[in-house]
Amino acid sequence: MPVRWMSATATDQGPRRFMADAAAAYRNRANGHRAWSVADGIGDDYEPAYAAQGAARISAQAATRGGASYGIATARRLLQYEYEGAPRGQAGDAVMVTAVPFPDAAGGGFDIAWVGDCRAYTVRDGALYQETADHTQGAAMRQSAKAWTREIAPGYDHVVTRSVVRDTEIASVRITGPVERLLLCSDGVSKVLPAGVVAEILTGTRCAARAARALVAAARSCPSARDNIAVTVLTPGHGRQHAR
Repeated sequence: MPVRWMSATATDQGPRRFMADAAAAYRNRANGHRAWSVADGIGDDYEPAYAAQGAARISAQAATRGGASYGIATARRLLQYEYEGAPRGQAGDAVMVTAVPFPDAAGGGFDIAWVGDCRAYTVRDGALYQETADHTQGAAMRQSAKAWTREIAPGYDHVVTRSVVRDTEIASVRITGPVERLLLCSDGVSKVLPAGVVAEILTGTRCAARAARALVAAARSCPSARDNIAVTVLTPGHGRQHAR
């Protein structure tokens, strides 16, 4: 039987001037398909916040028609059109991740696409898996043969190499079920919470709303947490939950 997913989103602005993280969910009434997106605006200003909100909403809608990569590509085209001719420094951009469940997958399965360092995690057979790979300068430096380059890589984890507006490759992966949990999150969670903590929270409850709130609370309690936070948690079940 196809899985019916419950979803919950939780966000927190933190000490930033603008809330530049965004999350969106969409159900296509014509075909019944659903999709979820989390986006993180690049910078602490109005335009990054606007770009993230638009990218999340547009990608989730389009993904129900053509898949996760198509969703991000559609957001890219529309934001590029929006900012065409904008003066330097006045064009917003964002990184993001989009997920679409396979409608007929027994046990659950997802089509996932992303650009930048928003992440997707799944829980399968009780274990946590990071399904995306960060598109950052730091991640690239960790692949270097030079030890000193690998040592300084953490200082470049905030420099993203792919984004929604830039014409960079959109990465994608297909995950077959059974999937017990799906987490989409901005780096306000992934940069501060160890994988073990994320796994403990996701597996500690069947309630998507409770897990989403717990992830935000755990991330915000970290002394280094000064970024916006957006998380969306999906669990198998019936109905839909919301967290704020």
